[in-house]
Amino acid sequence: MENRMFDKRGFSLVEVLTTLALIALVIVPVLASVAQSSVFSKRLDMTYYASYLAQRRIELLKSIDFTLLYPDCNEQNIGIDINGDGISEYKRTTEITQNYAGSGKLLKIKVTVTKVLANLNGSYTGMGTPIVMETIVFKGFD
Repeated sequence: MENRMFDKRGFSLVEVLTTLALIALVIVPVLASVAQSSVFSKRLDMTYYASYLAQRRIELLKSIDFTLLYPDCNEQNIGIDINGDGISEYKRTTEITQNYAGSGKLLKIKVTVTKVLANLNGSYTGMGTPIVMETIVFKGFD
């Protein structure tokens, strides 16, 4: 009986290449999946934070006296710096419609928040779909 422990044949080049090909077939889809989930997670984070900023603005405006809301609270493309570096990461627009649906007691508040990317020339480029939130404020009974 021959002792295989001291057999010096090793692996052939075909065996090594076949093994590497099989490993690549497993690793490549896994890495692609990880990369895609990272992109999805970043988009989800941007959407969540834009929704949070819009909701926070609506809640602030709902706490203000009804008569003071229009037109003083309308705004266009206000930059929001969330990390304190002096560069706006989001832009917010607030539109307030008085006498909504023909009623003097209703006020419509619409807040749009967009994730932006600062360009080298100081302008901004929108990233993704803007988040739009609307609410109706009732003045109350006289």
